[in-house]
Amino acid sequence: MIFTIDKESLLNKIRTVEKITVQRGIQPVLSNILFEAEDNKIKLSATDLDISIVTKTTAAVKEEGKITLPAKKIFEIVSKLPDKPIEFSLNPDNNVVTIKCGNSKFDVIGISAEEFPKDVQSEISEDEAITINTNPFVKSIKYTVYAAATYENRNIISGVFCKISEDTLEMAATDGNRLTRISEKIQNENKKEAKIVIPSKTLNEFIRVSSIINEDKVRLIVSGSKIIFKTDSYTIISKILEGEYPQYQQLIPKTTATSVKVNKNELSNAIDRVACMINERTNVIKFILQNGKMYLKSETPDSGTSEDVIETDYNGDEFKIAFNYKFISDFIKIIDCENAIIGLNGNQSAAVFRPDSEEDYICLVMPLKI
Repeated sequence: MIFTIDKESLLNKIRTVEKITVQRGIQPVLSNILFEAEDNKIKLSATDLDISIVTKTTAAVKEEGKITLPAKKIFEIVSKLPDKPIEFSLNPDNNVVTIKCGNSKFDVIGISAEEFPKDVQSEISEDEAITINTNPFVKSIKYTVYAAATYENRNIISGVFCKISEDTLEMAATDGNRLTRISEKIQNENKKEAKIVIPSKTLNEFIRVSSIINEDKVRLIVSGSKIIFKTDSYTIISKILEGEYPQYQQLIPKTTATSVKVNKNELSNAIDRVACMINERTNVIKFILQNGKMYLKSETPDSGTSEDVIETDYNGDEFKIAFNYKFISDFIKIIDCENAIIGLNGNQSAAVFRPDSEEDYICLVMPLKI
């Protein structure tokens, strides 16, 4: 294997795949990136056995071949090289790759490509692909994925429910204490439909890669127990979660007795200040509505108390409710608007948070006992 490649192009592709590699695993090859040189293209692949990423870029290939190289070491080397063409040459007898750029030279020991998981390298049929615009898909992920249960559990609620119909994308996530749901209009080019639960880890990785490589469209392919995200520049392959996702539609109240409008930034800043005195075990902040104001309070026996107040449009009787403040902060960080709307049905019922600019997105948060 011998090829020459532009530094920035290679660095961009390494950055795309290297985060997936496993640095402390049973199989040393999982900490490596698979390099394959053929047809004047370089294909880079990485996997942690849950998620796999494959990306390609052009290069001047003098001799075809493949090898796996340590991801972190290769990223460190390439990032520090001058902005000049880089030559890779493999000695197949000892799996050593010589990297040359300007006056710099490195000999890096690799692991045979034969040890790299084979299913990552297999071809994927796109006959059943669903093609949608990337932007509404990325937005829907960002607006929901933060409410999923931690991925370590690997149960059904560690994923995000995704339903694609003829012209609508609906996504929802819950960890049992909060629920997010969004509905977005999309251009579903093939008019194909799907209903799947995608691991939150996979969707976070899709967002990360999308921020590095900007593509207008993504093709989604459900193949057995796998979901494949494919664009012109990269492919992400992941397991899907199997099981019955909670009937979240039944949890969303059709109406709320009280609706309160607050400035998003003022609420965010008040929460940050009050949280200075929070008990980290419970993360409780009390919200008290009265006479056009919202009072935020925390009480920690070992540390003391804190209080802040912001203006609202609330004019009813005094109303008290308590939340895990981190759930509210997560919602505020995501929304892009001036004001947030809070729908209330009593201090023991879930509150509905949404941006005032969108009707089709909600974050449902269960209150805590006061």
